[in-house]
Amino acid sequence: MASVSRSRVFRGFIVLVLSGAALLGGYSGLSLIAEAFDRHGSVGGNAIFFAVGLVLLGLSPVALIVGVVYWTSSSPNPGDKNT
Repeated sequence: MASVSRSRVFRGFIVLVLSGAALLGGYSGLSLIAEAFDRHGSVGGNAIFFAVGLVLLGLSPVALIVGVVYWTSSSPNPGDKNT
């Protein structure tokens, strides 16, 4: 019997959550970088917005890659059959 972590529903849910986090993180990163160049705040605040935006843009592909690796590496064994 396959464990819960190898079930299709659980793997699909984890990949959905990680891809959603990647999309949300990428969008938030782009929004923060755009806000940093708006010039309505202080220089320090704009620098913090820019830095956090770059961090979010860097983490979003990492979350997507982790989801894809998890999806491909946790395929069920051929001997495990649900009967």
